[in-house]
Order: sequence, then structure tokens, then C-alpha cells
Amino acid sequence: MNSSVRHVVVVGGGPAGSAAAIEVARLGCRVTLVDEHPQSAAAMSLDAPYFYGARFSPLLSNVRAVAERVLGANEALMACVEAGVEVLTSTVAWGVFLEGPTSRHLGAPKVALADDQRSWCLDFDALILAPGARDLVLSFPGWQLPGVLGVKGASTLLESYHAFEGRRVLILGSGTAGLAFARSARASGINVAGVVDPAGEIAGDAALAQALQLAGVTFLLDHAIERAIGTQEVEAARLVHRKNGSRQDIACDTIVMAFGPVPNVELAAIAGCALTYDEMRGGWCPVLGPDMQSSVEGVFVVGDGAGIDAVGLLDPEIAIREARAAARAAACGETAPCVPPRIAPVTSDRRGAAEVWLEALVDAAGLDVVVCQCEEVTRRELLDLAPPRYLGTRGRPPGEALETAIAGGRLSQDLVKRMTRAGMGHCQGKRCRDHVAMLLARALGLPLANVAPGTYRAPVRPVSLAVMQADDESAELRERWAYWLHPVEGPPAGL
Repeated sequence: MNSSVRHVVVVGGGPAGSAAAIEVARLGCRVTLVDEHPQSAAAMSLDAPYFYGARFSPLLSNVRAVAERVLGANEALMACVEAGVEVLTSTVAWGVFLEGPTSRHLGAPKVALADDQRSWCLDFDALILAPGARDLVLSFPGWQLPGVLGVKGASTLLESYHAFEGRRVLILGSGTAGLAFARSARASGINVAGVVDPAGEIAGDAALAQALQLAGVTFLLDHAIERAIGTQEVEAARLVHRKNGSRQDIACDTIVMAFGPVPNVELAAIAGCALTYDEMRGGWCPVLGPDMQSSVEGVFVVGDGAGIDAVGLLDPEIAIREARAAARAAACGETAPCVPPRIAPVTSDRRGAAEVWLEALVDAAGLDVVVCQCEEVTRRELLDLAPPRYLGTRGRPPGEALETAIAGGRLSQDLVKRMTRAGMGHCQGKRCRDHVAMLLARALGLPLANVAPGTYRAPVRPVSLAVMQADDESAELRERWAYWLHPVEGPPAGL
């Protein structure tokens, strides 16, 4: 192969990623597309990239059948193969490493990959990130029961894996993502027990909501969930009316959290891309220029990973057009990193739907509800900055401990994580990161933009140590480990 041909790596095989890969290939570049699906049941149990919950169909244990379903459902990915794109499926991108003062040994920018057999690094001239969105998870009593899952996880199991186990679902959230799932569920013969929202009006697409109402779907507005009911799995949900306090139990076997999708920014963050908080685009998003290039030259972000567009949730053509623009810029390699954000951050005091949901959930069940499943940290312990219970520490920080942690009007989520361990579990904070930030902002009266998001570190996907070991450093590097950061100057004097 001609070494002068630019190599563009695309991460994500959804509509945006596939469109970008095909465009890059059309322009004569070498292109590699990486997609983490189909996933193994073990990977899905760690709730990455979506909140799948604790109930899995036995069908997921049949690796070959799962692969046929997932790949067969992704026509865009098949089009990539036909266009000459190198497609790597069941492969996670767990890191991005760029050359810098402490990484001169790299030789070229690299994206770190892993499948179930090995881990390796791939050089690139340009990187297009199309990681999509993940689930926003807000807890309530019983959220650990099998049958509670996020709308992204539910949609993926239903439409790609064909392994959705629910037969009667209750949807929490009337935003467009929740409405779209209700439509898909009904089309698959699944009964929708209702769509719940603590607000007094439907939040999502009006035409879609009207179609669901005409089809007989019940909208329970001014309601919030108090708890999931069940012993071994979900059997019902107890709802509370926010105005009159009345309660009712809704029979269901599945509860889908559709509080709102959140852009996946892990890879962009560890690549050093500047992020900005934009309430209207789902929270923290990369700062992007007109051609979707980030603040880091040669790194582009497209699709839902660039920010959630409510219209785009129903019309993938918007993301596809952006992806093609990024592909053309990546192929020519002549654009400069962006400076201004694509959309100015929202500075109004308007509360988003997720914040309304959080208030309703706290009102319904209080603070003694687990917010971090991995480390079993409750909302109260989080806000008290209480140390982990297993340490046996009797003393608790003073009541104003959280207030004293504010510096310059901002609070670091990393600081809270180190003190309470909320977000340090095996899901890598995907279940609780946003919930924690929202609780902190609510308790301190801060805008969400003033709660600095927790730091992302590689690997941003769970990768087994057995796989990582295969890409261990060389014997020569281990021998020179004391000064391997200084390959040009040689070892410091005295070594």
C-alpha cells in the first residue's frame, strides 16, 4: 500500500460513523472503522456503553447468532465493507494517544484497540469519533432489579440484538428518545403500560406523541416513580402524583429510563479535546468547528457524540451530513483546529427535563437511595462527603464540608469521587456520573456547568488484564524504564 495515502480511523459504526467511513474511502484514503458491537454478554453486564441492567436473554450467550442479528441489522456497516473500508467489529477503542512532551516515543498519533483476544495500537493521520450517546441514569428504590434499564440499552436490545425480554414496559420520560422507543416497542408487539413524566406536558416530538396517544398509549403526566416493585425482578412500579400525593401501582415487567441521552465524550476528553457545557445538546460536548473538527488538529467528532439534537433523534440524515463534512476535511488534512464552539452554551436559568426528574425522584424517595451501585454510595452519603462504609470510619465530615469544597464558584467531581468513591466502580461511572453531578449542583445551587466533570482515563472501556498483557512493553523498554521518557537526551546523570 502507498505509504503516502492518509489513514483515517473512524470509531463508531452507527449512521454517522458509517457515512464518514464511506466518504473517506470514496476520496481515496485508507480507512479503518471500529465498532464495539456485537458485544459479549460479559461486556454488556458492565453497562458499557449503555445501561442494560441486570436481566439478559439466554439468546445473548449464542455468540454466532448474536453476531448475525447485530450485523444483519446494520445495513450501513455492510455498505462500508462493500466500499472497501476495513471494518473491525466487536472491537473497543479504549484510548487515544497523541504525541507530546512525555510521549515522544509514540512516533505517530495512535488509537488503542482491543477485542477478546488482544490489545494493540493503530496509527492514524486523522481520527473521526462517532461514539454516539449513552443513557442518563437517575436512581430510585429498586433500580437494581432485573428489568430496569436505560432507553439506549433497551433500544439496542430490541432493534439490533433482538434480545429484549420485556413484554409490558413502563417508560420514564416523555422526551423524544422515550417516545421513539414506545413506537418501536409497540411495532414489536410489546405492550406499553404508560409513559411517565413529572412535568405537566409532554417533552418530546408533538407528532410522535399524538400518534402514540391515538394508538392508546397512556401518558401519566405530573407523576414520578417512587419505587420499582418486585423480588427477583420487576413486577410493577409505584407512581406518586406530584400535586396531590396519590399513589398507584402500574403492573409491568420492565421499566425503561428515558430521562435523556448523554453524549459519549470519553475518547474526545482523553484526546485533549476542549469540552463545553451545552444544556440544549445533552450536557458536556466537544467544542467543534464548522467541519466538526475539535480543538485538537486531526480529531473530529460527529453524530450524537458531538451533542444531542432533538430533531436528529428522529432524522439521522442531519448527523450523516455532518459526518460527510468531517470526512472531507479529514481526507484533505488542511483544516485548522476550531476555536469557537459550534453552539454557544446556554446560560439561562431554565431547568432541563432531567433536572425536573431529579427533583421529582428526590421528593418521592428522599436521599437514602443508592446513587452508585458499584460502591453502594447513597445520595445522602455523597452530599455529606462521607467516607466509604467499609472503612469503618465513625466520624463524618461537618455538614458544611461540601460547601467548603467549592473553589472559585466551581466544584470538582473528581474531588467528591476521591472522598466518597462514587464513580470508581467497574462501570467506570457510566451509571452514576451524571446523577452525581446533578445532585451536587442541586445541593449547592450551582449551574451544572460549574460542576467540573470527572476526569476520563484510559482505558475508557473495560478491558481484561489478560488481553492488555498481550500488548505489554518490550524487554528493551523494561530494561530502560528509569529513563524511557528521555530517549533523545539519554539517561539522567548518575544512572
